[in-house]
Amino acid sequence: MTGSVDNDPILEAYHLWIDNGWEDSADGLAAVTSIMRVNQVLAKRADEILSPIELTFSRYEVLVRLHFNDGALPLAHLGKLLQVHQTSVTSLVDRLEAQGLIKRTPHPTDRRSTIAQITPTGRSHLQKAIKRLNSELFRDLGLTGDEVQTLIALLTKLRRSWSDVERCLTHEEPEPGERMLQPRGELMNLEGRGGMPGWGGRRS
Repeated sequence: MTGSVDNDPILEAYHLWIDNGWEDSADGLAAVTSIMRVNQVLAKRADEILSPIELTFSRYEVLVRLHFNDGALPLAHLGKLLQVHQTSVTSLVDRLEAQGLIKRTPHPTDRRSTIAQITPTGRSHLQKAIKRLNSELFRDLGLTGDEVQTLIALLTKLRRSWSDVERCLTHEEPEPGERMLQPRGELMNLEGRGGMPGWGGRRS
């Protein structure tokens, strides 16, 4: 790794690891801290983009999940899809319900369960959110198209190594130059383009 230590705390930590004889862990340190920092940067940027329409990325994720699941999901299942604790789901749903973007309804067959259902206002709000994120974040990450595909492949490999995502026999590792993700024509987002908007925020 090269660059000015004064301008990059991650690079400074990398050199500290080298200087202390932990060369075999220095690359891993730099990779982990870089990923964590990028997560912070992207989460902050996403929230800034959504702030004018009174959403956070976490609340956007809830609306996306509901929209692409026929508009409604049990709260317990919603938590599993979002990979967050149930108390966080309750907080997100409370905020969205107060905004009139979703509503709670009783489960038709399980009295112990509650359904979160997106409202027409919620769908309209989601359309605005997707357009904002597509134009101001998703379409330009500061990388080339090939670099984005390489990044997706590497992060997916890393997630698999930590059992975050199961390896699917129908999704083998791509050949060099091949796209990691292929468009799904049968799944259309609100702008009429194939593919699913991303999820992963944490702020409520």
